[in-house]
Amino acid sequence: MVKNILVAVDGSKPSIDASHFAMGLAEQMSAQLTFLFVIETPQVIPVGPLSGYVTTSSARSQEDVKKAEAIVEEIAKERPGLKVSTRVELGQPVETICEVAKSLGADLVVVGARGHNAAQRFLMGSVSDRVVHHAPCPVLVVRR
Repeated sequence: MVKNILVAVDGSKPSIDASHFAMGLAEQMSAQLTFLFVIETPQVIPVGPLSGYVTTSSARSQEDVKKAEAIVEEIAKERPGLKVSTRVELGQPVETICEVAKSLGADLVVVGARGHNAAQRFLMGSVSDRVVHHAPCPVLVVRR
């Protein structure tokens, strides 16, 4: 039986759709919901034989954390009768989602599908696909 559901959100329409689907499941199963927003940290890539490097994005600020907290809190307020907690973590999305699922003892992870075409999936990868393959529990990918 599903008692603990982890929902990965990033503020996108697919993740909002996934959160709404998960809320419906949680109501039917009387399950605990945890909404997780992962703020992706920049990766440092060494370049050349000297001390050169590039980063994949700019450093994250406290403002980024506040925006993420506002997103998960807003989603959590939509259905006040549910048992809900929220988390904002810094890290790489796939690894962080899987680690949090394991640490919470999640029975199910719910993620949204971005709808990438084959070329986009090849170039960028798919967070939902990698979570499906690495999570410690079943994963539900919501496609709308």
